Amino acid sequence: MLTNGVVTDHLGTMLEENYFLPRKLSIYRVAKDTGIKKETICRVLSGRQSLRVKEALLLARYFGEKEDFFAEMQLQYELRSEKQRVAEDSSRS
Repeated sequence: MLTNGVVTDHLGTMLEENYFLPRKLSIYRVAKDTGIKKETICRVLSGRQSLRVKEALLLARYFGEKEDFFAEMQLQYELRSEKQRVAEDSSRS
């Protein structure tokens, strides 16, 4: 999330803290139930990969959220990250 104007958490952090851990879900279980590859879920949770629209839709359905919920969160994260990069680049000029 955003702390002192700095993006600190990616969508994977939110997914893990608010959906996986409280429900005691493993990556394997979610992968098996949704059809998303285990490796993909692992990369998303660790912040090494963005959540693609198809995966966002599958996870929203799985967790009972609105269809665009996770896609919108991913987009908001990317917008905040890019704004931060642009601001940093501007301050160096």
